[in-house]
Amino acid sequence: MEAMVLGIGGMMPMPGRFLTSVLLRHNGSVTLFDCGEGTQVPLKASGFGIGRIQRFVLSHLHADHLTGVPGMLMLLAQAEPDHVVDIIGLPDVNNYVRATRQVLRFYLSYDLNYVDIEAKGGSLPGEGFTLNYLPLSHTTPTLGFTYVEDERPGRFSVDKARELGVPEGPQWGLLQNGETVEVDGRAITPADVLGPPRRGRRFAYVTDTAPCDNIGKLLENADLAVIEGMFTDDHAEEAREKKHLTARQTAEFVAASGCKKALLVHVSPRYKNNDLEQLEAQAREVCDRVSLARPLDRVEIPLPD
Repeated sequence: MEAMVLGIGGMMPMPGRFLTSVLLRHNGSVTLFDCGEGTQVPLKASGFGIGRIQRFVLSHLHADHLTGVPGMLMLLAQAEPDHVVDIIGLPDVNNYVRATRQVLRFYLSYDLNYVDIEAKGGSLPGEGFTLNYLPLSHTTPTLGFTYVEDERPGRFSVDKARELGVPEGPQWGLLQNGETVEVDGRAITPADVLGPPRRGRRFAYVTDTAPCDNIGKLLENADLAVIEGMFTDDHAEEAREKKHLTARQTAEFVAASGCKKALLVHVSPRYKNNDLEQLEAQAREVCDRVSLARPLDRVEIPLPD
């Protein structure tokens, strides 16, 4: 599992700073979280395979998270993917994508599957993962997400397999894959030779929100979180009025949640590049597991055990 932040900006793209968007690669499948204006530019610059995107996960109906979708869909068509592409979002979000396509009448070489999800939160199962989502506290209905890899089988015990007389070879592989095998007329089940199931990896995406309980729930035990830290302490009142987070508030949630690593995104355009270290410094005064996202850096998310 690997994440790549395409941009860290909020509100509007700036020279050298594209809007917040994140790619998540998992078992050959790629999910794109949000897609503001111009997102296809850093994606092209990254050299990442465009045709592998299989789903768009869209947080809310604000332009800096949506207006890049039509261009990205057209760019994806140039790669001629042979799979259906999911558009996952609130009904109003999906209606925007659907209506824009109808108005622009652009050609796609693949089918779109619109998946409406509920503002109250829920779960969406996928192949090898579950996408959990919860409402955040913003000026319009907004969702945060946790992408949870399925549990993995427990560790295979060579000693137990040998004690039970299972010959080394294909039957060991069958047991590791969850299948029962027969040895000398006895049924040997995976439970006989495997330890307890091991949890999968967890990736959280949380942006555009005032402080709320659901932030902590989404970040809980995440291996990596990409989360907004839009303002410094000097602009805490503006953050409150506009329903956003300061970097320090973000770090407080990370510290309390058990999240292993967090990257700050959705930076206000008021900050010049040489101001950004203030955001990181204020966050790290609270929690040293937080750092500012560096666009186009690829972050490997290792297995927890």
